[in-house]
Amino acid sequence: MKVTALEVRVGEKYFAVEMDKVKHFFEIEDVLEVPSLPEFVIGIARYNNYVYPLISLKKVWGLEDSNPNTAVAIVMEGEEYAILIDEIVKVDELEKKETFLLDVFEEDGNLISNLNLNFLKNVDIPTFHNNTSKHKIISNEKKDGFLLFQCGDEILGVDTNFVKKVEDKQKDTFSLNNSVLKLLDFKYLYKECDYNNVLILEDEKVLAIAIDHIIDIHLIEKCNITIGNGKFDKYFIYNNQEVKIFSNSYLKEIIEKYGVYTPKEDKKKLTQKEEVLILKICNKEFAVRMKHVVDIDDYKECMLQFAEDNPHVKGITHTKEGMTYVISFEKVLNCSVSINEDNKIVVLKNDEYLKALLVDEIQDIVYINKENIIESKGDSIVGGMVLLDKKMIPLVNLTWPRDL
Repeated sequence: MKVTALEVRVGEKYFAVEMDKVKHFFEIEDVLEVPSLPEFVIGIARYNNYVYPLISLKKVWGLEDSNPNTAVAIVMEGEEYAILIDEIVKVDELEKKETFLLDVFEEDGNLISNLNLNFLKNVDIPTFHNNTSKHKIISNEKKDGFLLFQCGDEILGVDTNFVKKVEDKQKDTFSLNNSVLKLLDFKYLYKECDYNNVLILEDEKVLAIAIDHIIDIHLIEKCNITIGNGKFDKYFIYNNQEVKIFSNSYLKEIIEKYGVYTPKEDKKKLTQKEEVLILKICNKEFAVRMKHVVDIDDYKECMLQFAEDNPHVKGITHTKEGMTYVISFEKVLNCSVSINEDNKIVVLKNDEYLKALLVDEIQDIVYINKENIIESKGDSIVGGMVLLDKKMIPLVNLTWPRDL
């Protein structure tokens, strides 16, 4: 039987793979190292908006690795992998011969081995669904979300529905959607504060405001909020201190007065975005979907009642959703989390799991195109990949570790 096949060279060996299993071949540019994967998995490779586990066959066979920079993306029983190769030889029609020992291809009387990747079925490697995920974002009608920040000895907050982005202190002007935003001093909203972060708010216009450091992204039950009037119309207690929340009407007024119009994405595009929380663990960036975040709280040593034998469990804590394990990536990342005032626990929940993740710090909330959130299969800490600008950020796997 004649089939169209791709011929490749790996080291001194030549192989062929049927073209209906080949997605594309590409030059390696962006590779993210992922902990706790087999040695022959170099990391996660990105090609445009596709991501793949990158496999070195030379490491599998114990050959000297010459660091090739070409890969072939192959689909095997619904799973997708990128295979490092030394050379693309050609695409040609070959005679496929099936024997009781192995499959081979014949070309001009010469036999070429089929590229056999069956060994990948028996190892735990995250493989990715390279298509647009369709998830319904479930809102919690009993809770409100606020971004909290410091201003002198006060804690202030704004409704997260107005928050477009948060950035570190860098400069006095910012570009968004090809429009320049002038930085507004916080005294025009309330009073003088230190300048450490930039809060970008959006309503009909967009406004960049200089603020002190971010404290938290806080979800609170509506029944625990005291309602008032004026510039601040909501109050609640956070870490034994009163929090003042700017009223939505006041924010709209300030944004209208000082903000600028920027090109808007149409409604169809906006519905294709998803809110993602970026956090740091052992100085590495990870991401979680905000729809899975049910609470963010300070890490308190006293909350941990006892430790399990599982090396990934710091202990058990009480959350608003009930008792759950506090999970740490320290063992798998081969690092130690330095406990300080920035440490948080992020409580994650889906239909099956409730877990609290120990993190170094909360970094940002971003809106990501859904096609740039790519899920994966496997039992590692990586549950997918978020493509943000030119970066790949691992998505936390809510099912890890499975032995809890």
